[in-house]
Amino acid sequence: MNIPLNLRRHCIETEIRRCYNHCLSRYFKSGADKPRLEQQIEMLRHALEQWDFRYLRSRCPELSGCQDAKIFLSADADGGITLRIDGRRVSPYASD
Repeated sequence: MNIPLNLRRHCIETEIRRCYNHCLSRYFKSGADKPRLEQQIEMLRHALEQWDFRYLRSRCPELSGCQDAKIFLSADADGGITLRIDGRRVSPYASD
């Protein structure tokens, strides 16, 4: 699963928080695709709780906002959550 992130107007942390709130709102509406939304909510929650956003913004200028890069939050085959910028994987942790 891939979640596209639009960083044209704000940084990655703000965009992930915005997507999280949007998914939660959609989850409680009738006719919602709850299994898909649950997976998205879990991915976004993980990023909000675990990622070092200050490190990410300092390491990758395109994550600070006002950029047209193609950025995705992705779930890999073994259940890990990754960040991709223009196709390349970026570690969200300062220790990697």
